[in-house]
Amino acid sequence: RFWIQTQFISAELTEDQLLLLLESLERKIVSQQLNLVKRKGTFLVDATQLLPHKEDQMLTIALVELSGVQLQEDGSVIPRDQPFEAMAALLVALYALNLLSG
Repeated sequence: RFWIQTQFISAELTEDQLLLLLESLERKIVSQQLNLVKRKGTFLVDATQLLPHKEDQMLTIALVELSGVQLQEDGSVIPRDQPFEAMAALLVALYALNLLSG
């Protein structure tokens, strides 16, 4: 099952996103990022809410924007193109990394 998830993740995430996820793992902010991007079926991202450090906030914003959405100042997102698959892959990646690092 993990292999299937890994194949889905690598098929949907860009190399840049994978590098940002690695940096997130090193900074130990994956669980906070997961909490930010999973909001009962909607994507509301306010990086300042759970991430006090500016570098962590910027990393999270870059990661989410690479998933096909544009962040607004109020934390809401505007989808670009077809972001569902990319955001789903990001959620799966964050969830898996959170479990593995937990």
